[in-house]
Amino acid sequence: MKKYFHSFNFYAFSFSVLLYLLSSSINVKGAEWGLSYIEIGLINFGGSIFYVSMASTLGRIGDKIGFKKSLSIGMIAMAVFLNLGFFWGGVMDITLFAFGMNLFFGFFFPSLEGLISKGERREGIDPLTTVIRFVLSWSAGNIVGMALGPYLIQKMPKVVFMFGILLSLMSSVMIFRSRKKWGESLPGPYSEKLKKPMPQADLPKIKEYRRSYRLAFLLAGIIYTSGMALFPKLISASGLPLENIGFLTVGANVGVFLSFIFMSRFKFWIGNPGKALILMMVIFSTAVLSFFMPQTAPVFFAVTFLCGTTYAVPYIFAIFYGLNSQENDHGKQGGVHESMVGIIFGVGPLIGGYFLQVWPDLKSVGVMTLILISVIFINQIRFIRKVKR
Repeated sequence: MKKYFHSFNFYAFSFSVLLYLLSSSINVKGAEWGLSYIEIGLINFGGSIFYVSMASTLGRIGDKIGFKKSLSIGMIAMAVFLNLGFFWGGVMDITLFAFGMNLFFGFFFPSLEGLISKGERREGIDPLTTVIRFVLSWSAGNIVGMALGPYLIQKMPKVVFMFGILLSLMSSVMIFRSRKKWGESLPGPYSEKLKKPMPQADLPKIKEYRRSYRLAFLLAGIIYTSGMALFPKLISASGLPLENIGFLTVGANVGVFLSFIFMSRFKFWIGNPGKALILMMVIFSTAVLSFFMPQTAPVFFAVTFLCGTTYAVPYIFAIFYGLNSQENDHGKQGGVHESMVGIIFGVGPLIGGYFLQVWPDLKSVGVMTLILISVIFINQIRFIRKVKR
């Protein structure tokens, strides 16, 4: 296993656990304290502004001062900040916490992406295997964080923040030691399988691919994040205890993880936008249909699972064509990608909150989904015609 995943893939996993523990905790507390769908959406939207601002500025600072140095400093700051979680008492507390939390993760993920993509390129690792191992690492962490977050914040809230503090401090020390010993390098051992060249992107047209798939990722992500943020309130309205909601909403993260495995095994989509479009439309259409089924616990799990696949497929397209860069700007591309993630996690709950406020039913999210995938389909047709010309 060590030849396939190194310690920096572990940081992607473990900090993703922390991110989803915290984000699901904030949304569950919002539902418990009786906030409306719009108010929960606004908290997420406000946090995303801080995420995007950090990802688009300090997210690329590693290109200048070194990724490991900036990561170790940022983790110490996060350990100090997490102490505020022990004093949650009202809406203002979780709102301010959402802002600060997003500042850290808006810096953390593009820095980690930049470090891994640049470091592994030096070691001769194929870019696609770098991307796949990174996304499998953080998506596995999502499953753990989302499943346990609602339960822990209701039953053992101190565990959430103690875990984050210890993780941040220990990781900071380990990265500092790695920098002292290896500099910015990520030495192996690596399996030779990771160095075998995979199918390549159409590099002369890669900017067209980036623009098209980043838009698809943005719109599909709105579907995913609106469910992640607002389904705790919607599901609890059906009578399910809040502490058990994570075991249904985790379906989204299971969908993300399994989609990433599928995309890593079957690479027909690389440089082939026609086949990529067919794949997206099959998944998106199935997701739309699921929103119009009766609101039962199994249906909610199925809906969130399909939301996860809807998010994951264009995510892979966007990050692969983004980080497959020949211009030594991995920090910049990682910052652009994570800025979009921040926008998605803010705009999605806000738009979804509006639809649910007007019509508090699963079908209202289905109407929103139908509108968004129609825009994706139109844009993809235009993109395919442009690339063919």
